[in-house]
Amino acid sequence: MAGLCARTVAADSIVMPEQIYPQLDGILKKAIAQSPRMISRAIDLEMAEDGRIAARASMLPSIGGYYSFYEARDKRADLVGRLNVTKESYSFTLNQPLFHWGDRRNYAKMGEIRQAIAQGQYRDGYRLLAQEVRAQYLRLILNKLIAKKAAFYADYTAKLKVQGEERLAKKVISEAQIFGIRMDAERAQISLERTNFDVENQKASFARLTGSAVLSDDEIPDDIPAVADQNEAVQRILAGYLTQKDPVTIEAETFRKSLEIEQLNLKIQKTRLRPKANLVLGLSQDEQSYTINVAQKYQVNSYFGGVSINWTFFDGFSAGAGVRSALAKVRQMQLDYRSLTENLAQQAQTQARLAAFSARYVSIYDRLLVSGEGNLRSKNEEFTRGVIAEEDVSVAKLGYFDSQITAYTSRADYFNQLTTFLGTVSEDPVVGNLANK
Repeated sequence: MAGLCARTVAADSIVMPEQIYPQLDGILKKAIAQSPRMISRAIDLEMAEDGRIAARASMLPSIGGYYSFYEARDKRADLVGRLNVTKESYSFTLNQPLFHWGDRRNYAKMGEIRQAIAQGQYRDGYRLLAQEVRAQYLRLILNKLIAKKAAFYADYTAKLKVQGEERLAKKVISEAQIFGIRMDAERAQISLERTNFDVENQKASFARLTGSAVLSDDEIPDDIPAVADQNEAVQRILAGYLTQKDPVTIEAETFRKSLEIEQLNLKIQKTRLRPKANLVLGLSQDEQSYTINVAQKYQVNSYFGGVSINWTFFDGFSAGAGVRSALAKVRQMQLDYRSLTENLAQQAQTQARLAAFSARYVSIYDRLLVSGEGNLRSKNEEFTRGVIAEEDVSVAKLGYFDSQITAYTSRADYFNQLTTFLGTVSEDPVVGNLANK
């Protein structure tokens, strides 16, 4: 319990992308009802509920019967002429399972467990969707910066081309020299168009993923702010996670529930050759002959009730094979679960280390970004004093763009590593959006 409390407190202190961007938080909440992926998952929940009802039906009484009414004209050998005959018959019965050695109850419980598995998979499906939405949202921000750099570089090369053409007209440079300048300008223009095309495709893909409208450029933030190293909180979460005997992850919980289903199936297989008792109640109306003359029939109304017992003594050794198969399945799943818990622990430790490595990279690239910003400021000051040319300032700005892109990429990677880790240890706060689902 102490480990669990420590994990919860540490998880609450983690800064997530949706805390930085309120718009992203709104998109994640709306995606529950709008995302095509979550709509499909909701259908799975409905199917699981129907499956639970169908499994529970084996415990409830079944009612059925028939009714018939007809008129006929019979010709009998012992009578002259034809005889008008009217016949009405019906039968209605109620059959209630009385004692089946717990089979029906186990079937119903299996349906409930399958529904619980579907609910867990729904929650995990939303977590995976949220993780993808976060990554794509950060990518949109990064792409916006890349497009901004491409536009600046295209403008820069276009200016160089104009200057080069002027110098060529004055015979200052040769045709060979202007050729390279023209090629650079053309490549920069193509790169700008391709970047803008990729940005639009990325925005359309994001809209399809979330089920929302396509974001405009103004709605996409301009930067990914720096985040303090959260390794201490990550380590506390990891320590609390490793103290658990049974992981609380959706994957492990699904496996445990599947194992429980197989154990119930084993119990059912063991009772296949045992007698089963049902309570039977009903009423019927038909005709019956009570004399030697079978053509002379009388109406009979019957109200009946009692217990029926069905007992299969021998089924060709099928029941024994079913028991052995179910037992082998249970043992196999127990071994697989042990391996799963070990793998999940190793996976959590690996992802925590990757998040720590990513945080260290963020620290390095943030310092390089500060250095690039200082270099650009220095170049602007020198240009203002007339010490350097405008081209030198443009080169410094291109370098600053590269520093920004590298820093934002490392920050986005850190957030992705962090959310992946929190998802593995079932501490992703985004699942709280499904509290009422």
